[in-house]
Amino acid sequence: MATFKDGILGGFFGKVGPVVGLQLGDKLVMRALPRRTKPFTSKELENQRKFRLVQNYLSPFLDLLKIGFNNYYTKTGGFRAALSYTRKEALKHDDGGIYIDQHLIKISGGNLTPAINPSVEISDDSGIIIQWDTNEVNYLNESDQLLLLVYNPTNRIANTRIFNGAYRKDGQIIVAPNPRLLNLEVDIYIGFVAADRSLQSDSQYLGRFML
Repeated sequence: MATFKDGILGGFFGKVGPVVGLQLGDKLVMRALPRRTKPFTSKELENQRKFRLVQNYLSPFLDLLKIGFNNYYTKTGGFRAALSYTRKEALKHDDGGIYIDQHLIKISGGNLTPAINPSVEISDDSGIIIQWDTNEVNYLNESDQLLLLVYNPTNRIANTRIFNGAYRKDGQIIVAPNPRLLNLEVDIYIGFVAADRSLQSDSQYLGRFML
């Protein structure tokens, strides 16, 4: 951000796009931002690869993560927090290189109670049936709404429910999968968001399934 001296027709200080304004002696000058000529180090290149891998993995369900990570993991929360969490907690390395462990991915985080005894059934007739116990549901949390991700990371195809999921008191949700996901393996995650959108639960990974 730049600030103006003597109004909008005067000189400016600071960065605006690809240029920067500064004062040299009694003159106001404008310069192009310096371009890096030094090659990136191997560590810098590795960090760039990690960032691209995480960003590409999460981008298909960005809108879900904005809600699921609201005020969670970092001060600002949202998608940046999801990026930070995934890079720190779910990014792994083995002899084959860096990869994301789907068991460690989160779509939400917070202090709400997670689903109790969730289960998944894949039905040729109905689609994806997810159920959970409602024995301990009360008026304080009966209207919590389900967050859902059905995701094929290889093709980066995502089915999500954000503000159109079932309520906690319902005990189940039945989802017709995206036709593009049929005959593919998918990872399924659920979480809850409070009715007033102020809190979320830690999400739960329900497993990998063939549709």
